[in-house]
Amino acid sequence: MRALLPGLALCLAGCPPVLDDVAPQPRPEFIFKHAHNDYEHPRPLLDALEQGFESVEADVWLDGEAIGVSHTGAPFKGTLDALYLQPLAERVAQRGSVHGDGRPFTLWLDLKQGSPALQDLLVGALAARDYLTTFDDDGVLQQRAVTVLLTGHDAAKKAMVARASPRPYARDSNDYRPDDAPADGRWRAYALNTPAFLSWSGLGELPPAQRRQLENLVHGAHAKGRQLRLYANPDTEAYWQAAREAGVDFVNTDDLRGLAEAFAE
Repeated sequence: MRALLPGLALCLAGCPPVLDDVAPQPRPEFIFKHAHNDYEHPRPLLDALEQGFESVEADVWLDGEAIGVSHTGAPFKGTLDALYLQPLAERVAQRGSVHGDGRPFTLWLDLKQGSPALQDLLVGALAARDYLTTFDDDGVLQQRAVTVLLTGHDAAKKAMVARASPRPYARDSNDYRPDDAPADGRWRAYALNTPAFLSWSGLGELPPAQRRQLENLVHGAHAKGRQLRLYANPDTEAYWQAAREAGVDFVNTDDLRGLAEAFAE
């Protein structure tokens, strides 16, 4: 481990560990505007699409014989099918892609429970949708209009990708280690807690030491062939721009209009 970077050396106990330098990787072809807890907006999915977002997150629970969408369980905002799967199907059928211009789109499903019943319902619901990217154990089998990434409950998402292939989803990891194995058709992304790696408030300029830390995290994920999403991030224009410049694949926000306007500049 190299010496602490200037600015991080002054951190108090509990400061994020400093990541080793990683060789720069090619920038991702596409940076996604990501709607965190998308269902909390007045019009789930639709508000994000109106602002040109290419990624949304839905928290899912078992609701009897349906898949409910909510942050904490009942009462639910609606079902996964009604809020996301069917509207996306209709848009792809009408436009050929979610935005009609071939831009990729990612639907993150945050498994809030690990029950086999929820897993079974999800497998059945996703298998019925022919617009979803499919994977086998080696990688992408067929790229389609929408890619589903499973996040949340660790055992459940691992169990789902261990089912027979091909499958219309892959998973992330909420833990990053420099010695992680390269990406395969099951594990395609990281979703990481920002304060575990950065101590920056998101106000003012990103300090050089923190910029290097962010770049090392991005390069480390990309060196494994995985995309990167950071959550619990400062929801500020300074952070959005820093994340975009560093090559974070999914720039996370609750402020749909603010991020859309920042990206348009």
